Amino acid sequence: MPVHGKRVALLLGATLFLFCLPANGHEERPVGASPLTKNAPMPAIRMAPDFALDGVRLSGLRGRPVLIAFIYTSCTRACPLLSARMARLQKKLIAARLPAVLLSVTVDPQRDDAKKLALFAKGFGARPGWHFLRDEPARLAPVLAAYDEWTQVLPSGELDHPARLHLIDGAGRVREIYSLAFFDEEQAFLDIVALEGK
Repeated sequence: MPVHGKRVALLLGATLFLFCLPANGHEERPVGASPLTKNAPMPAIRMAPDFALDGVRLSGLRGRPVLIAFIYTSCTRACPLLSARMARLQKKLIAARLPAVLLSVTVDPQRDDAKKLALFAKGFGARPGWHFLRDEPARLAPVLAAYDEWTQVLPSGELDHPARLHLIDGAGRVREIYSLAFFDEEQAFLDIVALEGK
């Protein structure tokens, strides 16, 4: 196999490994994961587009860091993994008494009604301060567009969408954008601590 082909195979294998990690409370950081960074530089990327979904207005959360993720409840791989990591992050935030807010916004409002989202939240042990949001498709579409969240229906019926998280500071500025492949709840915790100046 040519050297280039070997590199591609290694990268593909590493990506599949990240997506196949168990989504449970005993997951550890992957071997070879990047070292954690305290007080990492996080220059403001832009002002976070404001929105109001399910009675939660983003601008109404000013003064607290906010982490926004985009998920859907019938997802079988990326979304459960992401939500498991967010659950561990919330436990650390509560233990440290940090007032951060977690938002999980569905990208599939036609199938994700309030009941399904509530069951999904319960399955991950979500505590107060972690909101699972939806709205009518016409109201949700501009929010998804503002955060560059597109969806594509796969032959399996699942949705392909960017698995990104947006960390917003207390002034409403996006300070970090994580992709699922590089999202580490330990690093997100350190980033939130840095935003709080602690």
